[in-house]
Amino acid sequence: MNRLVKVLAAMMALLLCLGLTACAGKQGNGDAAVNYSLGLTTDGRFEGIAAKDYVTLGQYTSLTYPEEVTSVKEEDIQTRIDSIMSSHTYTNEVTDRAVQDGDTLNIDYVGKVDGVAFEGGSTDGNGTQVTIGVTSYIDDFLEQLIGHQPGETFDIEVTFPDPYENNPDLAGKDAVFTVTVNHIVETYTYELTDDFVADNLQADYGYTSIADMREKIAADLHDTQVYNYMIETVLENCPVSEVPQKLVDNEITITVKQLKYQALQYNMDASTLFTYYYGVADEDAFRTTYEEDIREQISQYLVMMAIAEDAGLIATEQDVKDYFLEEMDTEDYSEYVKNYGYGYIYRAVTFNNVGNYLQEQNPAPAYASVEEIILPAAEAETQPAE
Repeated sequence: MNRLVKVLAAMMALLLCLGLTACAGKQGNGDAAVNYSLGLTTDGRFEGIAAKDYVTLGQYTSLTYPEEVTSVKEEDIQTRIDSIMSSHTYTNEVTDRAVQDGDTLNIDYVGKVDGVAFEGGSTDGNGTQVTIGVTSYIDDFLEQLIGHQPGETFDIEVTFPDPYENNPDLAGKDAVFTVTVNHIVETYTYELTDDFVADNLQADYGYTSIADMREKIAADLHDTQVYNYMIETVLENCPVSEVPQKLVDNEITITVKQLKYQALQYNMDASTLFTYYYGVADEDAFRTTYEEDIREQISQYLVMMAIAEDAGLIATEQDVKDYFLEEMDTEDYSEYVKNYGYGYIYRAVTFNNVGNYLQEQNPAPAYASVEEIILPAAEAETQPAE
C-alpha cells in the first residue's frame, strides 16, 4: 500500500473505523438519531447536486513538484526525533540543592486565614506537584519557594484575589501557608541508542535502530510534503464557484445532532459540550462561529466529488467490499451501515478512490536511497521557508 496519506477527507474514512465504539446515533433512533447520510444518495453523491456544476476542473494529473517539496531538511528530521523522545523520559527526586525558578517540585502545605485553616487550603500530607512559572497559584505563592531547600518547612504570605470565584469567602483576604518542599523533580530524556530504539520504539513505530528511525522519518516527511503540495495544488487548480447552502446546513445539522446525542448518552446539558468541544454556548453560536469553516470543508468535498465524477471513481458495491476487507479485515459492514447509512460509507470510499487516483497520477520523482532526499544542514538553511 502506498505510504502517502490516501485522501483529503481521511477523517471520514477514519470515522468509519470508530463507528462501533463512538456512541454513534443509529438510524431510526427517534429524536436522538444522527443521520450521517443526510443529503446523500445511497451511492454517496450529493442529493440533487452534480459537483461538476460547481467546480471548474483544471489540471489534477501529471503535476510536477518543486525541489523544496521533494527534499527533507535535517532540522525537520531532528525535530521529529526530539518529539518522539520527549515522551520517553524518567524523573529523579533531587534533595541536595535549593529551589530555582522553573523547577518542578513536590510540596505540601496548610493554609490559614486569621490563624484558622480553611477548606481546600491543604494537601493533607499527600503532596502535590507544581512547576514554578507554569502552574497557576494565587499571588506569588510559587515564586516564594525559590531559594528554599527540600526538607525545609516555612511560611509564605499571599493575598487572595478579589473577586475569587473558587471561594468567594476568601476574596481579598490575606493568608499564611505553611509549606514543606518535599523534593525537586528533575526530568531526563533517555539516551537515544540503537538498543533503546529496538526495545522501546519498534512496537509503536517499527524503528529497529537509529539509522532506521532516521530513514523512516525522512521518508514519512517527504511523503507528507508531497501529499500536501499535491492536494493544495489540485484545490487551487479546481476552483469552486459556490457552495450550495443546503450542503452547509446539512453538515451543521449532523454536527449539532451528534453533539446533542452524545450529551443525551452522558446525561449532560448540550451547552456543556458545545462549550467543551467548540468554545461556544449553543447551536446558534456554533453556526455563527463555524459556518465559514464548514463551507470551506464542503468546498473541498465538492472538488473531490467533481474529480470522482470526471474520472469515473464513484464507489461501487465492490469498492466498498474491498475497502472494508483491506482496511478493516472484515466482509461484514452491516453495523457501519446501521450507524452511518450507505450514503456516508459510499462517499468515504469514493473519496478514498480519488485519493488513490491522485497519488497514482501525480507521483513524486523516485529516489533510490532516502539519503538522496535529505538536504545537508547548510543547504537546508538556504531553502525558502515553507
